[in-house]
Formats: sequence, structure tokens, C-alpha cells
Amino acid sequence: MKQVVLRAYPKGAPSVGDFAVETAAIPKPAAGEVLLKTYWLSLDPLIRFSLDERRLTGRAQVRPGEVLYGGAVSRVEASNAEDFAIGDWVEGRTGWREFAAIDPTAVPLRKIDAVAAPPSSALGLLGMPGQTAHACMIEIGRVKAGETVVISAAAGAVGTIAGQIGKLLGAKVVGIAGGAAKCRAVEALGFDVCVDYKADDYAEQLAAACAGGIDVYVENVGGAVTQAVLPLLKYQARMPVCGFIAYYGLGLEGPGPDRLPGFMRTIMSRGLEVRGFGGAMVAGQKALDDLARWHGEGKIKLTETVVEGLDEAPAAFAGIFSGNANVGKLVVRVAAD
Repeated sequence: MKQVVLRAYPKGAPSVGDFAVETAAIPKPAAGEVLLKTYWLSLDPLIRFSLDERRLTGRAQVRPGEVLYGGAVSRVEASNAEDFAIGDWVEGRTGWREFAAIDPTAVPLRKIDAVAAPPSSALGLLGMPGQTAHACMIEIGRVKAGETVVISAAAGAVGTIAGQIGKLLGAKVVGIAGGAAKCRAVEALGFDVCVDYKADDYAEQLAAACAGGIDVYVENVGGAVTQAVLPLLKYQARMPVCGFIAYYGLGLEGPGPDRLPGFMRTIMSRGLEVRGFGGAMVAGQKALDDLARWHGEGKIKLTETVVEGLDEAPAAFAGIFSGNANVGKLVVRVAAD
């Protein structure tokens, strides 16, 4: 089988050379384990946290020579575990490899219905990104009809879902994305408007789109994108923080100038509510139930960018951090289902 291992700790943004595709023997499941065949692999920006030489965030850490950490949708090929049968479809963090022998008591596996929705949706709309979007808009953002919501990285896995939930709630939804093509894709999902952060007059366009101020800002990016948002926040605006990709790989200190004083002033003077969270922990099963119902009713679209073959996973992952053209959830089709 093929598997992807870490060749070297990335210095800043990951590059293809930081990874290697290797051949290994297909494992045999021990007592209590299941043998899984990987069909879909999830490429999440948060995987970058597991690749720091000194662990700064998260529980997982991958060392050189080890298989990459990440979620996948798989089918049970052999089972020595009581609760799993051959043919079961499952989702879990089983790594970047074609087969895996997993102890479900050590690596939690979620059974999924591969008929009711495409199996890959368990990595996006009906998985952690969907739960995160649900939490952004409902549990943390508490979005109300008539409010203005701004979503950075609006073309991403979380952003595309969060915007559609916002419209279901009756909000005005403004997306921020990079490039005209991404903005068109975002608006096609029902966003009221999408602002291109690469435009020379980005800040002016954003201010015009949010003339009455911003009630909720879903933070996925940071940097200059967020700097243009802060002056537009209303008093007691809510700011769910589920990502800050502009700073991934920087460690705990980035280049100057120090803009934290201005941010602290904004928090204080505008009564800003800022909250980071883990989507699965906050939104839980209710989010998955809501999203499955909305998808079944045709109210929320499943949006994916599909990469073909495990060999392409390193380049696709590195591309996330270098102006990618992806829209929706980025997944790798490891095997045909």
C-alpha cells in the first residue's frame, strides 16, 4: 500500500518536499482491531498544527518518518472488534494511507450512512467543518434575522457552510474570499455579496457592503483581512474564532508591528465578544442532525474540491497555504467507491 510520511518539519508554510510517499505492507488487524481501506482523505489546514517541531497547539504531533495525521472515510475490510462488521463505513483520524489497522478504543471511529449522503460528506458538511460552521452561526454567533454576518475564508470548508446557515437564519451574509472566481462561487451559494481581499480597494468594498456595521464576524484568517473588519464591528458584536491561517507556521510570535494594542482597544471599546472553540465539542450531534436535514431538504449544498490519488495529497495540502483555488471542502479520492 501507499502512505504519506513527514520527511522534515515545515519551516513556515508547508512545501511538497516536506513529505514523502512511501510503500508499506498492508497491516493485519490484531485482537480488538479493524482493518480499514481508505476511500476519502480530508486535507484540513489545522493539520499544520501537528507538524511543528515543538508542539504549540493541539494534541497530535507527527515526527519525521511518521504517517501524516488526518481524518478519512474508510470501509471495514476485516474486523476483530465487536462493534464493527465487514462493510461498515466509518470516519476517523486514521491517517494518510491506503489501509490502516485501528483499535477503535484508541482512535474513535464514527459509523456513517454511505447511502443517505456521499461518503466524503462525513469529512465536510456532515463532519467537523459542518459542526464548526453550525457553532459559528448558532451556538457562538447567535445569528438573528436581519443581522449582518461577515465570513472570512468564505470559499473554504467552514465558510461555505456557515454562509448558507446564515441565510437560513435570515441574516445578510457577506463573504470574503481571494479572487473573482472564488467570489462568484460564494455568491452562487446564496451569499448576498462576496468581497475580494486581493482587490486594491478591498477595505473600501467591505465598508460599502457592511454600511450598517457588522454584528457577527466569523474569523478564519487574521492578518490584513481582519484588520479591515475590526473598524466595522458594531457594539457587542460576536467574533467566533475557528481559524487564523495567516499565522499558521509562525509559532507564537510573528513579524511586527505589534497590532495587539489596537485589537485590545477594539475588544474593550466595542464590547466585542471573542470566542475560540472546537466545533465538534460545541455543536455536537445536533449540528450533524440539522445539517443532514437541511441537505436532504435541498437547503444547503455540498461543496467539494476533489483531488485524485494519494500521491497528490502533499501538493494539494501545501497549496492550501499558497493562494489555492479550492472551493468548499478539500478531499482526496484515495480509492473509487
